[in-house]
Amino acid sequence: MRDYYHNNFRHDLAQFMPRTDVPYFGHSWQTDCAGLEKVPVENRARFLICLYFAVLVDQAVHAHFHELHQRFEELTKYPKFCHGLGQFQKNPRELLDRPVDLGLVPGDEILALLPMGMRLFIDEVCDFSRDHMPELVPAEFFKKLIWDSDVQIPLLVVMVQPDLRDDPAYRAYEALREAVEERFLHS
Repeated sequence: MRDYYHNNFRHDLAQFMPRTDVPYFGHSWQTDCAGLEKVPVENRARFLICLYFAVLVDQAVHAHFHELHQRFEELTKYPKFCHGLGQFQKNPRELLDRPVDLGLVPGDEILALLPMGMRLFIDEVCDFSRDHMPELVPAEFFKKLIWDSDVQIPLLVVMVQPDLRDDPAYRAYEALREAVEERFLHS
């Protein structure tokens, strides 16, 4: 995952979103995951996990550290997953679930990579904070993120709908929660 993120993700992102002046995508994600066909099949699971955490971190900084978002956005230039004329943000969970539902990416590939992807996500946020934005405290950021209502999928929901246990979005949340606990609670 780390090698892919550092060496291939930006290239695949440029193929996925060739217009650097337009950071928005996802308007037809629900029906066709437009742009994903431009990413090599062998990279798609890794690409989606990296795209998920790029979109998620951008949305989380906007929601929980709004005063830092403009600078964060200038530094990262992360894409915006949205719909409609007002560019309303979509929940990043769809980035993982919909391509699996449409048969564009095998779910087992995503599920196998999620724990490693979430640990990478935490490492990247910690590195970014240390190197570029020390006022974004990773432990605070991740505490807010894992309790965010758009991120957290409570166990009670899964108990009522047990089939959710194998959804990539649920497994991503669980992998993120476990990685956060491992990094910040057991260190």
